[in-house]
This record gives sequence, structure tokens and C-alpha cells, in this order.
Amino acid sequence: HTRCSRDWSSDVCSSDLNEFGASGSYMDAYHRNLDKGLSGSDVPHHVVVTLLYEVRKFRSNRAVNAALGGWKLGLLETWESGPVFTVTTASNTTNAFPAGTLRPNVSGDPTLASDQRTIARWFNTSLFSQPAALTFGNSPRSVLRGAPIVTTDATFEKSFSITERTKFDLRGEFYNLFNHAIFNVPGAVFGAADFGAVSSARPGRTVQLAAKLSF
Repeated sequence: HTRCSRDWSSDVCSSDLNEFGASGSYMDAYHRNLDKGLSGSDVPHHVVVTLLYEVRKFRSNRAVNAALGGWKLGLLETWESGPVFTVTTASNTTNAFPAGTLRPNVSGDPTLASDQRTIARWFNTSLFSQPAALTFGNSPRSVLRGAPIVTTDATFEKSFSITERTKFDLRGEFYNLFNHAIFNVPGAVFGAADFGAVSSARPGRTVQLAAKLSF
């Protein structure tokens, strides 16, 4: 796991806008121990498998070879842990100007087992509560993790020789070939209507076709 580190100049556990997840900003400048948590770039599991296959040429039959021979097929399988995210509150009850977004109290591990997790209830929302007036919450940064990313991309391409100088190239690209649902992080604002529910996902299957004539 990657944990956020101290900034050289200000001893601040900082968050980058380009990070994979949304770890959130620090909250109480006087109690920095409340801001210890996983970095937004934390990806504990990341597996990529590639496969490239070229169909052999059928030299004994020109027609069959023209239709089937020489095709290049590629597969890219990706599996990685989902992004971390931080639960925040909708209102400020501290009567102060905090350094960043405020977080609620949490009374246990809000992570649900995989067989209990649904898009309507991604984590145990009942464990969160609004901090008492004039106090900060104890919920840490990066307390939860979104859905894992599982996707298969595929390509096919072939070059057709029309004449000695003329060539026709055909290529197809399939992103998320099996149209696997890749959910975005659930609602993470305590007190909001969508708190704990997944309401959006990344785009589904995308297909691109390209052709090129060279002469």
C-alpha cells in the first residue's frame, strides 16, 4: 500500500489532483494524526495480461489466404484494485475555517463483504455519524475503496496487398470488449441522498474501425 507522505516544506500530507483516487485534503491543522491514510495513488493489485496472435498464411490457396491469412489479433486483460475515496460531511459544525473538507465520525470498519455489497449500498453507511458541534470527526482519509476495474480490450488488423505498390490496411479496436460494468465511486457525502450508493459508471464497450489505402 502507498501512504501519503509529508510535504518537504509544510509537513502537510498533500493530495494531487491527478491521483487515481480521491483521498481528500487534510482537515484539522492541529491534529495531523487524523489525516493519516492511504494515498490516492494506492493500487495494491494491478494485473495486466497481453496476448498477440498472428494467423498463419495459407500459401496453398490464394483466396483463403486473402480472406483469412495474415490477421493479427491482440488481447489486453486488465484487473486492478478500485480507487480509494474519503467520506466527507455536507455541513460544517465546527464553527471554524478548516483546512480542507470535513469528515464525519465512524464507529467501525464500514467496508462490506463482497457478497453484501450492492450498487445501492456499497458500504455500511450506518457506522457514520455527524460529529458533535465544535468538534472534528474521526473518520480517516481514504477510508473506503471503489469497485475494481476489470476490462478486456481487443484489436485486429490485416494488411491486404492489392498490387505491388498498393496496399489496404484494416484495423479494429474494441475497448471493454465484454461490456463489463466499471462503476465509479459511490456517493461519499454524509447526509446526501446518494450517500453510499453507486449512481454512475465508466463508458461501456467502445468500438473503433480504421482503414487506410496506401499507393
